[in-house]
Amino acid sequence: MLNNSNLFVFKYRATDSRGSNINSYFKAESLDDCSLFFDTIGYKNINVTPLKPKEKLPKKKIKFDEKVVAEDFSYLYNSLKGGNTLFSSISIMLNNCSMKNKEIYLMIAYYIYKGNSLKNSILFFKDIIPKDIVDKIALADSNNLLNSINDIINIYDKKRSKGIFERLFGNKNKSTTLDIDASNNLKGIGAKNQNESTTILYPFKYKAVTELGKKVSGNFDAESIDDCIHFLELQGYTNIKVEPRGKLDIDIVLNSSLKSSDLAFDLTQLSTYIKAGIPLVEGVTILAKQTKSDVCKKAYHKLVYDLLKGYTLSVSMEKQGDVFPQLLINMVRSAELTGDLPTILDDMADYYEGVEQTKKTMRSAMTYPILVLVMAIGVLAFMLVGLVPQFISLYESNGAELPMITLLVISVSNFMQHNIVYIVIVIIISILVFYLVYKNVASFRKKVQVIAMKLPIFGNVIIYNEVYTFTKTFASLINHGVFITDSMEILSKITNNEVYKGIISKTLSNLAKGDNISKSFKNEWAFPTVAYHMLVTGENTGQLGLMMEKVSIHYQQLHKALVDQLKSLIEPLMILIVAGIVGVILLSIITPMFSIYNEIQ
Repeated sequence: MLNNSNLFVFKYRATDSRGSNINSYFKAESLDDCSLFFDTIGYKNINVTPLKPKEKLPKKKIKFDEKVVAEDFSYLYNSLKGGNTLFSSISIMLNNCSMKNKEIYLMIAYYIYKGNSLKNSILFFKDIIPKDIVDKIALADSNNLLNSINDIINIYDKKRSKGIFERLFGNKNKSTTLDIDASNNLKGIGAKNQNESTTILYPFKYKAVTELGKKVSGNFDAESIDDCIHFLELQGYTNIKVEPRGKLDIDIVLNSSLKSSDLAFDLTQLSTYIKAGIPLVEGVTILAKQTKSDVCKKAYHKLVYDLLKGYTLSVSMEKQGDVFPQLLINMVRSAELTGDLPTILDDMADYYEGVEQTKKTMRSAMTYPILVLVMAIGVLAFMLVGLVPQFISLYESNGAELPMITLLVISVSNFMQHNIVYIVIVIIISILVFYLVYKNVASFRKKVQVIAMKLPIFGNVIIYNEVYTFTKTFASLINHGVFITDSMEILSKITNNEVYKGIISKTLSNLAKGDNISKSFKNEWAFPTVAYHMLVTGENTGQLGLMMEKVSIHYQQLHKALVDQLKSLIEPLMILIVAGIVGVILLSIITPMFSIYNEIQ
């Protein structure tokens, strides 16, 4: 165990992981030990020298900045949660934290490097680090360390609500001014605290001119007006005007999530930029400039903003809520820990390309029958409301004898004429109620999904698609080192099918008991036997990722083949149905004509 009594002060120069040059002092057991430590945490160009005789250390009082604790400790939390060692996690925290507390974190990292626990390492700085942090860590053991760190993040996230006006107006020494109306608009603006890793952001609206001379306007969330202006300047904008948004100035967005097609293309682009040596921030900036989608542009601008603030790519994505898929966020987080981001981006691009192709296949299969069905309903309504009534008066004036089929059609026609408004309202309300109940009531949604999945032929289309998505995603997660329990949690968030959510939930329970994954899928009607045996084989051979990838390919092909068969079957079937409906109505109209003709004869 290391203590302060056997440490010596050295002078060092180095370049940290961000490329910043550092020239300072550090306590270590020896000169070589100091150099090796800096090399281990990722510093470059290291030069360590002993102090000269009678050289005095500069008098400097170390202060701990509480405002950045939540951000700094989130790196430690996410890394430990991802399964990294304490030293690896503290190194990630050190390389991503703000410069304000870096000197303290550096010494804590050194103590841990020498074999001390986090608790003992922090105790050396109990006179500098706030008491609540020291107490939380001191009370934690290896089993609940993550909970204690999470508590610290939450505590200091709340404390950051202080100093709101400094955040809103920027540095007091700057010349930024606001008029009275703008100041009034700021009153009551709620701070956005989206998750444990976020800073407090405030909504602003801006007008500016792009590099191409085009006038643009939009909304952006930043820590202050100065911050927002500076960010827009970095994007090449000029003639920038920024003001706070009013309370009623809100965005109405139906769907802010990025589409699979956009992700497939943009992730490939970003991977290419990184491989070409373009920094990550510049790569995302290029994506923001080249995209034509407003949703993508806004998402990428927020990514650039957070990356410039020192956040990792995964945390920057996570801060935007549901904009980026959970699968992508977790895969990027895994890539950040392994240092192989381009490969992960390429794999995710292939994954979303496959997802998009499956969606296109389903759309193409459903477009024709839906179109024909809508036209059939339209023709039927027109004949019953517009055509049949004209023949009714003809029949009545000639005293024609009406068969049962004609009487039935006339009854339906009369009902529709007198209640068409109510029929439309009932249909709209029924569809709306069904949608809302389906979306919000899990038990109802599951019943509907079970019925759909057990339909002849059509049910297999749903099952094959779900199995493909499940195994493809599971294979990607496993192949990139994501823990099985974390993989199952991600899979449960990706699927909207309650049947598969239930299987995944059972899997998590079985894993907690020490059982195999395959036990949860045994004898499940929604998980085909072939897929189950491949899952068992993967577990037994240690090739689970490879087996799941093969299953996904197999069921993707089955799904495509079945959809193609349905397309060829549905077309003549729909024509037959439409012809039958029109034929019945025409028959009901024409049959009484013979009666009228006979009377004339």
